[in-house]
Amino acid sequence: MMQYFRRFLTLRNAEGGISAVEFALIAPLMVLIYCGCIELSFMMVLDRKVTSSAATLGDLVARASTVTDDDLEDIIEASRMIFQPNPIGGARLRISSLYDDDGTVRVAWSDSQNLDPYEEDEVMVVPKDLVPDNGSVIFAEVEYDYESTLGYLFTTKKTLSDEFYLRPRRTDFVARIRD
Repeated sequence: MMQYFRRFLTLRNAEGGISAVEFALIAPLMVLIYCGCIELSFMMVLDRKVTSSAATLGDLVARASTVTDDDLEDIIEASRMIFQPNPIGGARLRISSLYDDDGTVRVAWSDSQNLDPYEEDEVMVVPKDLVPDNGSVIFAEVEYDYESTLGYLFTTKKTLSDEFYLRPRRTDFVARIRD
């Protein structure tokens, strides 16, 4: 019995290897937290790019008094290029002109890339008093499906999206000229 007691005391007082055991217990958690921080920063950067792309899309259209097919193609491509170096094929963009029709907001025109455009004269629900009486706003929407670059640890997908409403700057209505 005494022999077991001495072994217990020897084992209890032994401190060699404690650091290795603590490291083995904490290291996986620290690696997971580190990878999570990297993943979060990637997603935040891409979310900022979605916001910048939507703002650019709406701003470039709101600056014009008329928009042709070629103009719109260039504007959409400029908005999509903001996503570089991320794959820009997954970006979905829609630009629409909304107008006030006696208190009802309707779509004057809508164009998109990888999204369905709104129908002309479709009724839209927008925040109250956003569209001025007998005026219009440009409505820009961007969506992007984010997939983790650290696919083994984080496999969830998240759709990042943003939308902007901007008033036309040069005219009351931005005209859409289709070729």
